[in-house]
Amino acid sequence: MKHILPFLKPYRGRIALAMALVGVATICDLLLPALMSDILNNGIRGRDFPYILRCCAWMLLVASVGLATLILGRKLSADVVAGFNGDMRTAIFRLVNRMTFEEFNTLGTAALITRSTHDIGTVSWVASILSGSLITIPVLFLGGVALAMAKDVALSLILLAFVPLALAIVFLIGRNIMPLHQKSDQYIDIQNNLMRERLHGIRVIRAFNREQQQQDRIAGATRVMADNIINANVRMGLVSPVAVFLLNAAAVLILWVGGFRMEQGVSAVSGGDIFAILQYISLVANGLLMAGFAIVMLPHAQVAANRIGEVFQAKGLEEPNPEERRIFAGGIEFDHVTFRYEGAAEAALQDVSLTIEPGQKVAVIGGTGSGKSTLLQLLMAFRLPTEGEIRFDGVPSSEINRRVIRDNISCVLQRTAVYSGTIRHNIGMGRPGASEEEIREAAEIAQLTGFLDSLPEGLDHVLTESGKNLSGGQKQRLCIARAILKDAPIYAFDDSFSALDFLTEANLRRALNEKIRGKTQIVITQRITSAMSADRIFVLDRGRLIGSGTHDELLQTCSVYREIYASQTGGGQP
Repeated sequence: MKHILPFLKPYRGRIALAMALVGVATICDLLLPALMSDILNNGIRGRDFPYILRCCAWMLLVASVGLATLILGRKLSADVVAGFNGDMRTAIFRLVNRMTFEEFNTLGTAALITRSTHDIGTVSWVASILSGSLITIPVLFLGGVALAMAKDVALSLILLAFVPLALAIVFLIGRNIMPLHQKSDQYIDIQNNLMRERLHGIRVIRAFNREQQQQDRIAGATRVMADNIINANVRMGLVSPVAVFLLNAAAVLILWVGGFRMEQGVSAVSGGDIFAILQYISLVANGLLMAGFAIVMLPHAQVAANRIGEVFQAKGLEEPNPEERRIFAGGIEFDHVTFRYEGAAEAALQDVSLTIEPGQKVAVIGGTGSGKSTLLQLLMAFRLPTEGEIRFDGVPSSEINRRVIRDNISCVLQRTAVYSGTIRHNIGMGRPGASEEEIREAAEIAQLTGFLDSLPEGLDHVLTESGKNLSGGQKQRLCIARAILKDAPIYAFDDSFSALDFLTEANLRRALNEKIRGKTQIVITQRITSAMSADRIFVLDRGRLIGSGTHDELLQTCSVYREIYASQTGGGQP
C-alpha cells in the first residue's frame, strides 16, 4: 500500500469533507429512531396530535439534511475515486514508457495491461471506502449501541453479546480469501496474454486450423480464474446472511425479553423504546456488514496493491540532466562485446570488436540468427552488454544516459511501427514541430511521393491501427521517412529495405546518401546489394564477427561473404 497512499494526498481535503458529510448523514439516520420513539411514547400514547406533527416535521427536517449531506458526500467520494484512478493510470502509463526493456520483459505486456485496468479498479476501493464509508462504520456501530443503551442497558447488552460473535465469523470467512484472489489475478494475466497471442496470430491459427486448440488453452485459464473468483465471492457472500441472521436473532431475543419485562412490570422500558432499540439493531447491522465487507475486501485490495507496486519498483530510464545532453560526432566502438539473452543456451553476440569512424557508412551482413538485430539493440541501449563495452566518441555508453544515446541515433527497426492517425502524424513523430516542407522532403526521399499523390487527402490520409491499410513496402518507406526527418549524427537501418523492389531501393538509397552525407550510417541487411556500396562491411555468423573490410576485400578473404554474394547474384566474383 505504500506506493498507493501517496496518490491520495492531493485529495485529503475532499476526503475529509466527504467523510464529514457522510458522518452527518449517518448521525441523522441515528436520530430518526429516537424521534419515532418519542412519537410512540408521548404522541400516540398521549393522543397528542400536534406533538406528533411537530415530531414528524423534525423527522422530515433531519431526513432532508441527511439526504442532502449524503448526496454531497457521495458526489465528493465519486470525484475522489475518479481522480485517484486517473492519477494512478497516468503514473503507470508514464512508468511503463520509461521502463528499461529488461524491466518491461520481466512483467510482460499482459500483466502491465491488467495492472493498469483491473488492479487499479480494485485498489480504488480504498479511496471509495476512505471517503464514503469509513466514517459510517464507527458512527453506526458506536452511535447505535450508545443510543440503544440510553433506552435500556439490559436489552442493549443482548445486542453487544451478538456483535463479537458476528465479527469473529466474518473474520474466519475472510482470512482465506487472499490466496484465492492472488491466483485469480495471476490467471487474469495468463488469460490476457493468451488472448493477445490469439489476436496477433489469428491468420496462422486459421491457416493451420488450430482454433479449437487455442480456445481450449484460453478456456483452461478462464476456468481456473473463474473457479477462484467464484470461491472468493461465495465466501464473501456468506458475510451478509450470517451477520443478518445473528442480528435478527438478537432482535427476536430483545423483543421477547423486552415484552416479558414489560408484562412483568420489572422495567420502565416502553414499546417505543423497544421499537427504537430494534431500529438501532438494524443500523448496527449495517455498520457490521460494512465492516465485514471491508475485512473481506482488504485482502483483495492488498493483492492488487502489491501487483501495482511491482510496476512502481521499476527504476526506469533516468531523465538526463541539461549538462548531459550532447551531440555525438558519430564515432562508435564495440570493445569485446558479448551479449546473452536470459535463459539462452548460447550468447547472441560473442566477443565482438569493431570500430566505426564518424561520417562512415558501414553495413552489417549475415544470415538469419547471426546477431545483427541484437547488435543494433545494444547500440540503441535497448539492452546492456553482458560483457565488454560500447563507446560513443570514446565515452563508455554506461556513462551516458540512455535517452541521450537515442537522441543521437535515428533508427528504423526491423519491425515496422505504424500508428493510427494520419501519414503526416506518423512521419512527424521523427521531429515534432517539423514544417510541411520538411515532412514532404522526407517523404520524397523515402520514395513516398507517388503514393501520396494518388491519395485525395495526401499527407492527411488516415491510417488504421498498425497501418493495416498499407502494404509492407509502404510501411517501410513511411518508417524511413520518419527516421530521415529526425536530424541525428547517426542513422541506423535494421533490414529496412527488405520489402522494397531493387529499383525503389536504389532510388531511395541515392537520395538518402545525398541527404545524410557526412553522417554515420549503419545498414543492417541480408541483401548483398544493400551492403556492397558501404565504406566498410562487417560480417556476422552465429554471433561472431568473422570478417570486415570493403566489398572487394571480403570477396577475397571471407568465405561466408562469398557464399552470400554467390547465392544472391548467381555467380562468383564479378
